[in-house]
Amino acid sequence: MKSAAPDLKPLPDYVVTGLDVVLVGTNPGTISAERGHYYANPLNPFWRLLSESGLVPEPLGPEDDARANDFGIGLTDIVKRPTRGIDQLPPQERRAGGPVLLQKLEACRPRVVCFNGKEVYRWFSGRTVDLGAQPERAAGALLFVMPSTSPRNARWSYDEKLTFFRELKQLVDEKRALG
Repeated sequence: MKSAAPDLKPLPDYVVTGLDVVLVGTNPGTISAERGHYYANPLNPFWRLLSESGLVPEPLGPEDDARANDFGIGLTDIVKRPTRGIDQLPPQERRAGGPVLLQKLEACRPRVVCFNGKEVYRWFSGRTVDLGAQPERAAGALLFVMPSTSPRNARWSYDEKLTFFRELKQLVDEKRALG
């Protein structure tokens, strides 16, 4: 089932040096890939959460993803191939994304890396974790895991997800203050 969305292109990485935080998703969904923007599914509250948490000073939407770097935020996915769902990604493709992501992080050296979902962190680290700040680092960055903003993750309410975005903002602010 590897060719679930063969005509869709991966989204570009918005990852440069000097970022406060890099937000890492699992892989682009078909709606995002069709529209060419991160978190473009109107049912995904990612952009509302980003704005409401104060991580960005103004409301943004998927069409603003290329501007994320202007706010000290990077965007990437651990697997770049778009699919209808993560169940269409074979284990070897999931595992292969970790080393590639680590190379990106070593090149840009962000203050914080935030994994948008426990699964993406598990694919990166090979282990299961609790949500929130993690004890280890990658490429010198603090690691943070929050519930996935995917519309398929209905287990967590909007307000619960917002709490994690606000915790992330506090962590980013603390790291920024330290220089």
